Amino acid sequence: MKICICISHEQVNPNSIIKQKIYDKLATVDWSVKFECFFKKYNIPYDTVYIDRLDWIKNIKQYDLIIWKPKFMGNESSQFFKEKVYFIQHILKKIIIPNYETVWHFDSKIAQSYIFDHINAKVVKTYTSFDYNESIRIANNLDYPIVVKKSNGAGSTGVSLCKSKKKLIRKIDNHFIFNKFKNHILNTKHDNFGYFYAQKFLKNNLKDLRITVIGDKYAFWFWRTNRNNDFRASGSGLIDYNTPVDKSIIEYCAKINKDNNFDSMAYDILFDEKGNFYIIEMSYGYSDIAVRNSNGYFYISEDGTVNDFIKGHYWPQELWVKWLISKVDKKKEFNVKWK
Repeated sequence: MKICICISHEQVNPNSIIKQKIYDKLATVDWSVKFECFFKKYNIPYDTVYIDRLDWIKNIKQYDLIIWKPKFMGNESSQFFKEKVYFIQHILKKIIIPNYETVWHFDSKIAQSYIFDHINAKVVKTYTSFDYNESIRIANNLDYPIVVKKSNGAGSTGVSLCKSKKKLIRKIDNHFIFNKFKNHILNTKHDNFGYFYAQKFLKNNLKDLRITVIGDKYAFWFWRTNRNNDFRASGSGLIDYNTPVDKSIIEYCAKINKDNNFDSMAYDILFDEKGNFYIIEMSYGYSDIAVRNSNGYFYISEDGTVNDFIKGHYWPQELWVKWLISKVDKKKEFNVKWK
């Protein structure tokens, strides 16, 4: 079986000093660099394909296994990413990590809510509607405050706490009516589609819990402390690696991964006043350095129970490589000696 690492946003060669300085300031490191390191570490043969180029389909057809993690994952770029993952997996019939099951709902809290509702997951009470009248009816019957969110965005962007029905109805009006009117007057090309997405506010949470599960075998955890005078923890950069975690929460998240064929997923979790945990959202994309700085990871056994704790600092890219090989190498074709 032939493996390739996809490379996105390769190094550019600007034709001016100013362009070079701008690029250098904005440049980030592609996960492919670390993927290469770990394929080399375990003596696994691989090639690379520049997947942003015109000839990417022709080049990728010769491989059986593909691993790809772009470094830019905004609202627009993630759409192109998902389209290519779908094409590779379902049209070319290749094995790709992450698979389409993992990424189709990325950067869409609304899409995630469909999955959570379908599997009856332990999630905080969530309200999603694309109907103005229904959104107003919901607003009239809520307990306040309520957390209102944009469907896309990370690091708490587009997340606000609405403390009254009057303010929430104003937000709904803006989303469904006034923004459309403004776009019409300004003759913009913005999408005039309206929606409402909100979640119950769980008070007295000074931090949230981030569980990162790779495949159904490896799990990291850490806590994120809220910003000063704020209810939001995501994106604060205030990370606690020492407070222990209830293993049953890790097992619960790992089961979601296994049941839904997710290759990698990070779950954000809060607690109610009785100590019950609730998932707020999930994301295939996450900071590798935040995971690497953890004190180690739990190994999850075949029956889904948390087993050994492996101490140390590990890049998630290494465990992505291990997960890829474990998925396909039933005949031990690669003969890998894991370290």
